[in-house]
Amino acid sequence: MISLESKGKTIYTIAEGKLDKDDYKQLIPFLERKIDYEDNLNWYFEMKNFNGWTSKAIWNDIQLDIEYSNHLKKIAMVGDQEWEKWLSKLIKPFNLAEIKYFSNQQKKEAQNWVEE
Repeated sequence: MISLESKGKTIYTIAEGKLDKDDYKQLIPFLERKIDYEDNLNWYFEMKNFNGWTSKAIWNDIQLDIEYSNHLKKIAMVGDQEWEKWLSKLIKPFNLAEIKYFSNQQKKEAQNWVEE
């Protein structure tokens, strides 16, 4: 499940459980509407009891990363699992945005950084 909201140039996403293709049916139009108004967006991506993606959703995520990476300036990834930290490092070479990982205890710091 994914929840979405925005504040100025920043998109706030909370991913819970396992993301599926229906989550991307919400996320992609939301992102496209924001890009229509702001070209350089920031993204706060919080992983809460996150279990990854279904096989179909992985493909959606890869497409999203490729198609929209040039519209993202900063990405703050927030979580508490070691694999989530590694994920933030793994996507860096495939994305033009500045990406930083924060623990759940650093949520406020992540929000401040991504909104700068």
